[in-house]
Amino acid sequence: MEQRLLGPRAGEKIRDMLVKQNPGMAIRQIQERNGLNLPDIGAIYPLLDHHGKTRYEVHSSCMRALKAKLLQRLETAPMDNARFDSVLESMLQYIDVQGLQELPLTLLGRFPDRMTKEIIDKIGENEELFKIAPTEVQRRIWLSNPNKFRDDVIPIVKAYRTDPEIINLAKEMSIEHPTKVINQRRSHPSIKQLMDIVGGNLKLYNHIGTYLRSLFIQTNEAVYCTLRFDLLMAMHEANLGSITKVDPCHELVWNLDACNRTLSMDERRVDNIRKFFDKVDRDDPVHGDIAMILNDPFTSNMITSRLLALLNEATQNGRAPQSDSTLTWTATMLNLGAHARRIIQNQKFRIPKVDSNVSEKFMTTLSNCILDDTLGMLKQDVDENLEYEEVEFTEDNLVALDDSEVARKILCHYILSKLANQDIHALARTLPVIVNSLRRNSPYDYQSVTLDSLHVTYQSFFYSFLGMLLRQTLLTRFLMVRKWQTVIMNEFLLPAAALDSSVHEQAIGFLSEAFSLVASSGRAGPIGEAFMNLGRWIETLFVNRPTASIGQEKDMSIREIYAKLVSDAARLSGGRYKLKVEETPNVLAYVQPLWERQDSHMDTSH
Repeated sequence: MEQRLLGPRAGEKIRDMLVKQNPGMAIRQIQERNGLNLPDIGAIYPLLDHHGKTRYEVHSSCMRALKAKLLQRLETAPMDNARFDSVLESMLQYIDVQGLQELPLTLLGRFPDRMTKEIIDKIGENEELFKIAPTEVQRRIWLSNPNKFRDDVIPIVKAYRTDPEIINLAKEMSIEHPTKVINQRRSHPSIKQLMDIVGGNLKLYNHIGTYLRSLFIQTNEAVYCTLRFDLLMAMHEANLGSITKVDPCHELVWNLDACNRTLSMDERRVDNIRKFFDKVDRDDPVHGDIAMILNDPFTSNMITSRLLALLNEATQNGRAPQSDSTLTWTATMLNLGAHARRIIQNQKFRIPKVDSNVSEKFMTTLSNCILDDTLGMLKQDVDENLEYEEVEFTEDNLVALDDSEVARKILCHYILSKLANQDIHALARTLPVIVNSLRRNSPYDYQSVTLDSLHVTYQSFFYSFLGMLLRQTLLTRFLMVRKWQTVIMNEFLLPAAALDSSVHEQAIGFLSEAFSLVASSGRAGPIGEAFMNLGRWIETLFVNRPTASIGQEKDMSIREIYAKLVSDAARLSGGRYKLKVEETPNVLAYVQPLWERQDSHMDTSH
């Protein structure tokens, strides 16, 4: 067979001809031997030359037309094994020829199961070739090379894990528009990429599940639980029965997704979920995946909201929390999710019971708080002289917060509900409990490889609490009522920020955002006057900051927040609330180097 002028070898052959022969003669010879093999082409070429068409343009146009026709035949022509082998043999010579690589790749994409190990290795080892190969070819290579599959999937998972939007969505304990949030998560590029990679291939889907479990064990980051949940629901929405009919968690996820969209668990859904658990054997390893799904922050917060509603209902009806079977079952679901990492890591798949210190003592204390709230409202509305005993959190309750995610979650949700209801009495009683719990578990390094559930939950709580406080009605109440400032800032945020670097950063960010909202809106008067305390607050935050747990990189970002706050205090209010040197000497000294680097001037006059 005559050698075609294709690929690297063709270039070498042309170079040899140009060196060994007269260049002009060599070019004519190449054109004669490798031109279009058509009748009367010798007469047509001069006509095309006359119209300014180069041989390259003519041949490229013909090549595109022939390639399109051939691709159509490769995609549709009937082929038995013998015919496939014959066509593949003729096509493989183009596998390294740029512009023609699509020909053999298209054929292989149509019959990926017929790819030999030699072909799999050749394409898999050539990253540029692999990237342009059809997805069917890539899947065949991934199935043969799990290490490559892992290397290709991990960056996609990392993009999801590090997306600030996903991170902030996971922190929010009180979601206002759940369907919007779910759709936002599920339309993330990483979900779409993983869907394209897996298609309907169960083995690749299971590989991804294995990687997510492994990453979750290593880091304790619940974002991998969210990805596990959303990937399965994306498969459900794409009607990929080859996956959903086999994944043992599909029924559970489908019911929980419906609950998440309404932020409620109606009787029908609860009944469906109970029936699902009834079908799972006591020590079935699937409990590991079930626990991961329940540990998804959106799902665990929804379950916690349900648990708090049940506790309210039991209290109002005079039932002890531990005697309510539905409440106990809901707490068990929340507890199962909280133990996901331990269950998978230890390979002990039995559903753990909620500790009696939580189910009896802590729940009873919180139930008494709910009753106390009702009596407090009666005292305000009916009888100011009504006497009732104030509820106090005991040492056992603090131990429960140390050890149990169920206790932490339900307390955080209780406090958020009281903030939403503007119940400052309940906040005054419970916010110091969070501070005491942090104090018992400080200091903490947020750069740890494995995250600590207690601090992650409290980090989410502060994010949700401060985000809720920035809403107009609550922010106005905070800024105008001295009792609110005392309870929230003096007795809660300032001492908590001195213990925890994340709280410190969030507290400064909150003050900056709050001041910007008020000052830029032009609302002065009583609201603006509240910012006369701004200097004292930020100086206290800065002087007492937990320096031991603030790294250099984090210190720079915090310094920028302080600098913005100082700048805004003078700029947005027209100088009315600018910070005074005698009130904030340490803060001003802290941000001064940043001003100098930015060649900016800050007015620090009295």
